[in-house]
Parts: sequence; structure tokens; C-alpha cells
Amino acid sequence: MKIRLVRRYARALFRLALRWQVLREVEAELTVVEQVFAEEEVRAFFDNPTVAATAKKATILRLFGNVSSLVQNFLCFMADKRRLGLLPEVIKAYRELVKRENNILEVRVVTAAPLNEEDKRQLVGKLAEITGKTIELYAQVDQRTLGGLIIQIGDKLIDNSVTTKLAMLKTYMLSKSM
Repeated sequence: MKIRLVRRYARALFRLALRWQVLREVEAELTVVEQVFAEEEVRAFFDNPTVAATAKKATILRLFGNVSSLVQNFLCFMADKRRLGLLPEVIKAYRELVKRENNILEVRVVTAAPLNEEDKRQLVGKLAEITGKTIELYAQVDQRTLGGLIIQIGDKLIDNSVTTKLAMLKTYMLSKSM
């Protein structure tokens, strides 16, 4: 149920921002909101069930007077519904919707050594060619891969690491020796 609520709130905000053509502006404002809500005192205040929704809404308007009325109203609506605890997940879901709308694909790559800029550029180019989307590449280093690379695109994982190939070879050899 929580996932459905998160998606419902994110879609509602996304549709309004899309209609008003302020997708990126709302995304930037949500980053500010996210940073404020990351503070322990702020989170404790908004998570406290004894604080009335009217007090929470007044605090939202004071804290976020510099954001659009769309974001302010959205936050106040969530306060009315006692759903501010879902805000981090809603923001994440909103960002995913914006990326999908803008044809952006998030790709995570794990290698044993850092990729140089030329390798990154070639990888991004090849992935863009294959997927037809703009690639947002997140590269990380994990020396346990020994070599090769692991690519994660959404829920798909392409493991072309030396570690995995050695493990497969070991399994194969052990199965043939019996």
C-alpha cells in the first residue's frame, strides 16, 4: 500500500508540474525540501503525531516561503493527509518520472579501476545508441570485480566482471569433475 501511495502522490505532483511546464523547477525545489527534511529536528517535528496539521502547514509556509505555491500546496496537502513521512520516497519517485519524461536513463557501472573520461564517453555513447535514451552514468569502483564491468540499468544487471566469470568457470569445472 505504501508504494501505491508514494506513486500516487508523485504522479499527482508530476502531472501538475507537467501541465504548468515547471518540471525542472519543481524538481529543484524538492531538492531544497529534501535537504530541510533531512534535518533531525525538522523530521521529528513533522513526524510527531501530536502536532496539529494546521501547525505543520504554518511551519511549511514559513520554512518554504521561497518555493512555488505548487510545492507549498503539495506539502500542505500531504500534511493534511498525515503523509509527510512518505516525502523522501515521493521525491525519489517524482525524479524518476521526470527522467522518464525527459528520456533519461540512469545507468550504474562498477569497475575494478576508475574509468577514464574517454571510456565513460564511449560507454555512454554505446548505451545511448542501444537504448535510444540519454544516459546518466554513475560509475563506481569495486576492486573485488578484478576486471571487466557490471552494468545496472533499472532492474537489469549485466555482470561481465572477471570475478563472476571465474565463479562460473569454477562451477563448470566442479560439475564436470564429478
